[in-house]
Amino acid sequence: MSSDCAEKIGSVIFDCVCLMLGAPEARAALTGEAAADMAKAAEPVMSKMEQYIMTMASKESSTTEVATAVFGVVSTIWSGGCLGEVVSAWLGTLSLGDKILYGATALATLLAAFATDGAAEIGVIAVELTTCGWLIDDSIKCADACSYA
Repeated sequence: MSSDCAEKIGSVIFDCVCLMLGAPEARAALTGEAAADMAKAAEPVMSKMEQYIMTMASKESSTTEVATAVFGVVSTIWSGGCLGEVVSAWLGTLSLGDKILYGATALATLLAAFATDGAAEIGVIAVELTTCGWLIDDSIKCADACSYA
């Protein structure tokens, strides 16, 4: 996997964490370095991201399908045992105030989402997607950089 591909996957993961935690405004903290850190944290599950990224990049995908793919990215990170590293890398990009705000709610949000198989969280993500075109843009760039078909 090229470093450009890995960085683009890191960007998509960063976006998904922002949406999952209800923190789209935190997306402004995304830099190339943050994307690389995110990719490194998620390295054990990087090979499992293609299906979700392709869904998010597709013009034919419905809002529900994209929201389900966002949940799938974070769920795969959770089941792959690297959620702590990913959330830590994400929190590392935030200001102290935002770290306190999102650090306090992240664990509860994630546990509630995974305990219900994402049923309610997917609906929340779908609503947030209406103002988060950057996820689609990053997914398209990622699909191109990684040569996903």
